[in-house]
Amino acid sequence: MNPENQNNEEVNSEESVAEEVVDENVEQEVESDEVKESKTFAILGYILPFLFFLPLIDDKSKNVPFARFHANQQLILLIAVLGVQFMHGIILVSLSGLGYLIMNVFSFAILALVILGGINSHKGKMKELPFIGHFRILK
Repeated sequence: MNPENQNNEEVNSEESVAEEVVDENVEQEVESDEVKESKTFAILGYILPFLFFLPLIDDKSKNVPFARFHANQQLILLIAVLGVQFMHGIILVSLSGLGYLIMNVFSFAILALVILGGINSHKGKMKELPFIGHFRILK
């Protein structure tokens, strides 16, 4: 086999791989109308986790898996926020300066989870939050 044919085959295989990647990206960007309508509730629920129930009371989004998934993630995030706030009172009183540092780390972690969840819901992804996302409360 001469080098030109081998290079042509490599270029053709790279082009087919590139086409497959483009096709996958197009499929990911194309979303159903249900997901598009549920995005607003999902993003809002990450900003204000106590509003996790909004997609569950809307008749259109109640049965949409995307909306239910993000409502579950938001409920777990709300429980984590309440847990951190409860621990904040106990640790801050008992450990003083070190407790303040620990609570700042936890608060930063919660903020990172909120941002990550909002980005995932904006992109239309059903990706679990790190550390706490594997729990299922809403089925």
